[in-house]
Amino acid sequence: MTRRKPCDTSLSFHSIQIDSSLQRLHRRVATQPSSGFDQEFQFVDGLQSKAQRKRTRAFVTKQHYRRKRYEELESATLTECTLSISGATGSASKSSHVPGNGIRVPKDEERELVETQIILSSHQLRTSFIDTLGRGRSDPFDSYPVPATRDVHELVDHYYFVIPSLVHRHWHRAVRKPRSCWDLFNLYRKHEIPFLCMLHHAALHLATLKGRKESLQAIEFKQRSLEAVNRSLQVLQGPCDDWTTMGVGLLANAERVWGDREIARLHWGALKRLLLERGGFPALRDNLPYHTKIVWSFIALSWPTMDGNPAYLDEASESVSISTATTSLLSGSAYERSCDELVEFVNRRKAQALKALPSTAAQHKAVKDHPLRTKSFQAGSKLSIALDNFETGYNDFDKRRAVDNCRMASLIHLNLVLAELGDFSSQTETYLATLQQILEDDDDDSDLSAEHLLWTLLSLSNGQGHFERVWKMSRLVGVVKRTSSSMWSTIENVLRTFLRLPANASDLGLVLEEWSHERFLMEAKSPVQNLAQPVGWPSEASLEAGVNQTLCSTHCNICPLKPATY
Repeated sequence: MTRRKPCDTSLSFHSIQIDSSLQRLHRRVATQPSSGFDQEFQFVDGLQSKAQRKRTRAFVTKQHYRRKRYEELESATLTECTLSISGATGSASKSSHVPGNGIRVPKDEERELVETQIILSSHQLRTSFIDTLGRGRSDPFDSYPVPATRDVHELVDHYYFVIPSLVHRHWHRAVRKPRSCWDLFNLYRKHEIPFLCMLHHAALHLATLKGRKESLQAIEFKQRSLEAVNRSLQVLQGPCDDWTTMGVGLLANAERVWGDREIARLHWGALKRLLLERGGFPALRDNLPYHTKIVWSFIALSWPTMDGNPAYLDEASESVSISTATTSLLSGSAYERSCDELVEFVNRRKAQALKALPSTAAQHKAVKDHPLRTKSFQAGSKLSIALDNFETGYNDFDKRRAVDNCRMASLIHLNLVLAELGDFSSQTETYLATLQQILEDDDDDSDLSAEHLLWTLLSLSNGQGHFERVWKMSRLVGVVKRTSSSMWSTIENVLRTFLRLPANASDLGLVLEEWSHERFLMEAKSPVQNLAQPVGWPSEASLEAGVNQTLCSTHCNICPLKPATY
């Protein structure tokens, strides 16, 4: 009887022997540890600069762990294939070793066939893994929620490195960790929707740097972002999730800064409605980066409105109205109560400022015993520079107003802290010491602008009552946004004076005589159409053009164009 050869079904016996040898060699290589990894760093010491050595060492380490992970995955798959195929052949051998034609196949040839199938499976694994290596979903570090194409890599690099370098004062500090942008990037990359919206922001900013209003990249990622958001809303069951609301907010920010104002109003109205359905800002407190981003966006970029605010904590919060023609007064609403809340807040701080005037020996001693409270807000300090009203250089009114909103919010937040803890207390000294530690950190430049100072204040959640203070600050900023430019300047000067501790009652009186709570309430509770246009409001022609021409700020020494928001 002639024995049947395995080549009748797959490969020749000679090829099986060669593949079997390769397989045994491959197993030894895959299971052995990567030798010589320590020696791979020997050439690094020959580099001249410390920066070159650091970059090269990081690259070698990345390649080592990339290779190590690939070997581990391949080895695990080989083991799984061996067990599954051996189990299948073992069960078949128990029943019979005789094929369908009645010819018995020797066990040696059966083992060779099994090893051949393992080799073929291993080859398919290597091919598919190498083909997808570098894409986000198969990257060893699992960094991106979408496939990382060339455009994605370019825009991530622009968002992660270029934009932070434009908002830092000096280049040698820009190469260090830009904390705010890193926090946002790590937040966005957790889900497809905010990640696509982030790429849309980066594409719009990149097009602005090149002198174009929009690019094909921006159009592509805007379309993908809208599709992802709409797809999520169509299958929505109950309140909207964090990622969808974040995507709507990012789309609103993009239209607010670079696009169409009416579309931005629609997005803002949708975002307010989604947040109010979830319970407002309090529903976001378990996710601090997300809470910080949403609150920062509402403060910096949302328009003055009376129709809804996620910072209202009562059940009587009014519904959101998208229509810009709403002029009716909301009697007894949460907004009106917030107007009264701001008057009470200013009056309380005025009483505390009068009490803190150094007129007695005990008050002089209190000033001397609390140096941080005395010096932190004096002229020339980092906090004072961030809170000063200076010319930003932005030609676009919306960008100037965003900086003003952040400065007003920072002034209100710091005064709320002092009103709660007291001007001269150990808790106030501890809070200011923590804040200055962050601002003086080499890896953080939050003191360079009011926008970054506000971000730091929102993310500084190590004390009790932080979230309640932030929500109250958001409500008060929303109220002040409804006032005229002269009332805005008056409130800003009053709050800044409270922080700087005037030396005598006459200096305090000169500032307080401009404040009138009756005039404030009249302006804040009046319809928007009855208020005078703020100074610098853009003309109809510039609004229709939709192009944001940004001039360089006097506080920026390195960039011709500085982004208004990140």
